[in-house]
Amino acid sequence: MRPALIPLLLGVALAATPASAQQAPAPAGEDSHWSQKLSLEELLKLELATPAKQRQKASEAPGVASLVTREQIQQFGWTSLNDILFSQPGFFPARDFERSVVGARGIQEGWNNNHLLVLVDGVPVNDHDTASAYTWDITPLFFVKSVEIIRGPGSALYGSSATQGIIAINTISSPKALNEQERLEINSEARLRLGNQGTSSVEAVAASRSEHLSTVLGFRYARTDGSIYLSPDGSGRVDDQGALQRFRVSEPLGSRYVFLKLEARKALEGLSLSYHQQAWEQGIGLGWFSWAPDAEQPIREGRHLAVLSYRSQPERPLQHEYVLMFQRHDYDLNIRFYPSGALDGYYPNGVTETLDTHVDEVFTRAQLSGELAERLSLLGGVEYSLFLYNGDHVHYSNADLLNFEEDSPPSETLVELGPFYEGILNRPVSNAAAYAQLSWSQLLDTPLSLTAGLRYDLKFFRYRAPEAPTARPSARSYEQLSPRLALVYAALPSLSFKLQASRAFRAPSPTELFSTNSWMADTDIDSILPERVTTFELGADWLIHRHLSSRTTVFVSRYENLIGYEQLQVNNLFSRDTAGVELELMADAELGTRGRLMAFGNYSYARLLGETDDDSEGSLRQLTWAPAHTAKAGVSYSIRRFTLALQGRYQSTVLRRPGDFETPAYREARPESVPAWLRFDVNTRLQINVWSSVGLSVTNLFDTEDFLVRTGDLPFDYRMEGRRILGNLELSL
Repeated sequence: MRPALIPLLLGVALAATPASAQQAPAPAGEDSHWSQKLSLEELLKLELATPAKQRQKASEAPGVASLVTREQIQQFGWTSLNDILFSQPGFFPARDFERSVVGARGIQEGWNNNHLLVLVDGVPVNDHDTASAYTWDITPLFFVKSVEIIRGPGSALYGSSATQGIIAINTISSPKALNEQERLEINSEARLRLGNQGTSSVEAVAASRSEHLSTVLGFRYARTDGSIYLSPDGSGRVDDQGALQRFRVSEPLGSRYVFLKLEARKALEGLSLSYHQQAWEQGIGLGWFSWAPDAEQPIREGRHLAVLSYRSQPERPLQHEYVLMFQRHDYDLNIRFYPSGALDGYYPNGVTETLDTHVDEVFTRAQLSGELAERLSLLGGVEYSLFLYNGDHVHYSNADLLNFEEDSPPSETLVELGPFYEGILNRPVSNAAAYAQLSWSQLLDTPLSLTAGLRYDLKFFRYRAPEAPTARPSARSYEQLSPRLALVYAALPSLSFKLQASRAFRAPSPTELFSTNSWMADTDIDSILPERVTTFELGADWLIHRHLSSRTTVFVSRYENLIGYEQLQVNNLFSRDTAGVELELMADAELGTRGRLMAFGNYSYARLLGETDDDSEGSLRQLTWAPAHTAKAGVSYSIRRFTLALQGRYQSTVLRRPGDFETPAYREARPESVPAWLRFDVNTRLQINVWSSVGLSVTNLFDTEDFLVRTGDLPFDYRMEGRRILGNLELSL
C-alpha cells in the first residue's frame, strides 16, 4: 500500500457517524457490537462452526476446540495470532531464520510454519506456495470478531496442513441494525500504538450497513526495528584473541494490511465478497547461510486474496455453500548469502541472489449439508485448486551459483539464473478433494454423539526435470485418505467425555517440490514424501461451577516423514511418536461494585515415545528441539472504565539433538540445552469517555534474556525479544 493511502483510509474511518458504545443484546444472528462483555457461563455457551462445520458448543463439538473473543484480545493486548496461540495449551513459540513460528505438542516448527491451517470465514488462506500459516505480526487482528482454535488433526474436513490444528478467524460485520428509515449506519474504530524499539502502528476499521449491503473496510500499517544485539554467527570467524566474532543482529519488520468485506442483504443474503492485501518487509537476522550479512537487504513479500462465497441461510433444510478464491504471492527477494570477502576472500563482493516473481492459485469449493432424519445429518463437498507459475520477472546473482564443478565462482557481471520452478514452468499443479461427514447426536436416544468423516485428497501435476529439458514431462501425484471418528458422551449437562481418532497429512508444497536454479532451497522430488500424523485423543470438559470450568486432554500421536531444511536442502528429517496431557482451567468472578475478574491457566506435557532418524540414534530416548513442559496463566481485572491484565508464560528446558554438537568451538559458545524461561506481560486500558480510551502494554515485563532453540550445529540460539513498551490510543465512533 502506498503511504499516501494511509491518511485517506484513516480519514474515512474517523469520519464515521458517532454511535453508542454500549447497546442492548442483539437477537440471535445479529451482532450488537464487535466486543461484548461475557461471563464465563455465557462464553462457554457460544457456538463454534469449525470442528464439524455445524454450530455446536465447544463441550459438544468433536475434538479439542476453544473460542477466543474480541474482548479477550483487547483485554490482554494481543496483536497477532501468535499472541493468542501462545496463551493456549499445547502450543509454544519457535523461531526459524527471520520468522516467529508456532510449535505444538512436542514438534518444533520450521520456517514454513505449515502445520497449522488458517481459515478466514471458513476459507483456507494458508500460502499456496509454501503452505505457510501467517500467524506472526504481519497478520493483524483489527478485523477479527473471534478466533476458533482446534488442536490436533483436522484433515478429515479441511485437507492438507491441518496436522497440528486449525485457526479459524471469524471476521467482523456491520454491528448496527438499520433504523426504521433504512438509513446508512456506520461504526468505526481506530488505534494508534507507539513504543520503544522504533515500534509504531496505526489501524482503523469502519463498518456500514445500508438496505442492501453491509461493508467493512480497514487497514493497518506497522513498523518496528525489533531487537538489536550482538551474536556469533555460523561462519566460524574469530577475533584477534581467537574467540568467535560477534556481529550486530538487526531484525526490522514493516507490514501493511488492507481488508474489505461486502455482504449482500435481503434478496442476495448469504453472498459475500472479501479482499485481503498483505505486504511485509523483513530483515533476515544472521542470514540464511548463518553468515551475518554486511548489508541490509530485507525480504519483501506481498499477497492478494479475493474470495467470493455464497452460503444459504441456516434455517433451510438443505444448506449449500460455494467458494471461489484467487490468491497471488509476490516475491521481491535479495538474499545476501555471503558478505564481502567471505571464505578467505573467495567472494570479494560477497554473494547475493535476487528473485522477483509471483505465483497464483485458484481455489473452489462446493458443499451440501442437511438432515437425513431427526438428529442425523450428512455433509459432503468437493474442492479443487490450481497452482500456476509462469516464470520470473528477474532472477540473477553476482556469482555463478549453479556451476558446482568450479565451486560456484564469483562473477564480475550478473549471472542470469533459470526459472525458480523450472520443472513446472507454464504447467499447472492441481489439487482435488472430496469429503463427507455423518453426524448423529443422541445416538439411539442416549447422551452419546458420533461424528464420522472421511476425506480424499489428490495432488497431481506434470513435471520436467531441469537436468533433462528435452525429455517428456513425467506425471507425478500424491494421494491421501484422512478419516476421523469422534464420540462425545454427555454424562451430565455440565460434564462431557470425548474420544477421537483421526489422521491428517501435509502434502509437500510447491517450494518443497520444485525449487531449482537457486541457493535458497534445494529439493529432490524423487525422494520427498508427504507428512502424516495419526492421533488419538481422550478428553473431558467439566463445568465445575458456573464460574469455574476445566478441560483435560490426553493424546498419543505418530508423526511420519516430517519435512524440514538441512543446510537449505529440503528433506524428510525424521518420524516421531509422542504422547502428552493438556490441562486447562477458566474462571471468573463478579465482584459487584468492586469490579470483575476473569482468569485462565493451563499446563501441557509432551513426551517422546520413539523416533526414527537414520542420522541420530542418541536422540531416540528424549524429546529434542521442543519443550516437554509449558504453563500459561492470565488474569484480567475490570472496574468501571479501567482494565488491568497480567499474563505469564513458562517453558521448560529444550534439549538438542546429537548433530547439534559436532563443532567444538560452537559447543563452547552455547549451552548444551536451551535454558527454561518465565516471562510476564501486562496490559492496561482506561476508558476516558464513550468514544476514546488510552492504554499501556508491556511485554517481557522484567526484560529477561531468554532464547529459543536454533537447530543444527551452530554457536547461537534465537534471542527472544526484550522488554517492549507500547502506548495505545483508541477511538470508537
